[in-house]
Amino acid sequence: MSTIFLNVGQCGNQVSKSILKTLTSDGEVLQSNTYKCPGGEVRSVHVDSETKVISQMKKSSLNIREKNVICGKKGRGSNWALGYNGFSSGSEDHILTDSEDALRKEIERCDSYYGVILLHSLGGGTGSGLGSRLCELLRDEYPMNYILSCSFAPFSSGDSPLQHYNSLLTLSTLQNYTDGIILTYNDEILYRLHKRMGDKSVSLDQINQYISNHLCGVFLPTDSLRPKKGFNIGSEPWELIRSTCPVPSTKFLHVNHLAKSKLSWEALVGQSLQNLTKYDKQGNAYSCLSSVVIGRGDQTNTFHQSLQKTLNSKIKSAYNCVTWNPFPLDIWSGRSCIVICLSNSSSITIAANYSNINQYLTQLINKAKLMFDNKAYLHWYWRYGATQEMFTESFETVEQIIEDYKSAVK
Repeated sequence: MSTIFLNVGQCGNQVSKSILKTLTSDGEVLQSNTYKCPGGEVRSVHVDSETKVISQMKKSSLNIREKNVICGKKGRGSNWALGYNGFSSGSEDHILTDSEDALRKEIERCDSYYGVILLHSLGGGTGSGLGSRLCELLRDEYPMNYILSCSFAPFSSGDSPLQHYNSLLTLSTLQNYTDGIILTYNDEILYRLHKRMGDKSVSLDQINQYISNHLCGVFLPTDSLRPKKGFNIGSEPWELIRSTCPVPSTKFLHVNHLAKSKLSWEALVGQSLQNLTKYDKQGNAYSCLSSVVIGRGDQTNTFHQSLQKTLNSKIKSAYNCVTWNPFPLDIWSGRSCIVICLSNSSSITIAANYSNINQYLTQLINKAKLMFDNKAYLHWYWRYGATQEMFTESFETVEQIIEDYKSAVK
């Protein structure tokens, strides 16, 4: 069972570097060929519209096929429409065709292709626009295979004046074409790191490693999903979708991860739940539709027992699990822990279909709507082929997501 990473834009490629290093250092990953080919090459395609970040991928210690690193020279100006449609002159159309060709060849190398994990930002032009276009192409070409988006929401303080439009258009595409969306908020990451490090400044590498730890907490092999006879087949990303995103209209996931050394499972879960945002700004409690709880570093096989005794109810209470789902928690465990630098370390990762997405989507809709009603910056989108109908449909799609989550948590 093989999984391919599609990394689009500066953000997607920067994060993927940390993720792939962690994944390919795991013995079970190497044995199963889930994320690596038998020859040692990683199953990944790297796409960007300029060379600044992606050129570093060729120089990294990762074994990446040269033809799987695709870049342009002009950038996409933080404009979703330019990323999606490209230049009218067609001068960089090769990025789209080369990406499609590299993906097709990488898929053909798989013995059993299961799906693509798409890493990209919501706010930039390449990650949002070109990422949306490639997502549509994958769904059209491989309708029966999974697409899991790992999306990164821009800082609310503003990376670009166009980020609200870009995020709106991208989220609409993801809702229509993917099977699951792990949404990571840059504001939340920076807050957690500042809280942990105090007055020290936070580097970009630390942010990327923080994201990598969260996602690898889900993607790395677990003992729970390993067949009784044989090695792990790498089904973790796709079992995650089956467990947490059974309804296509509600498929946004929030990942909460914590790793510590020499802590009991009770203490580790307790600290992890302290980091969880449980209420919106109006004081209304968020709710969880379904979740997967993953314990790593379970050398004594006590994780399941600990959850069944006391932690199960604590997690359900903290996440305010909906009453209509009789089994809102799936429990996975693994003997090894991704934080290999700590002795006796263990980690807890909770991937939850969580209604906190509504707070972000509501703020996004309000800001984008205000700009749209005042026709702010729209000429840049019309210039590169976007239409009023695209915006109208995107507003309707995102508003429907909000309504679907409200209905689901009643």
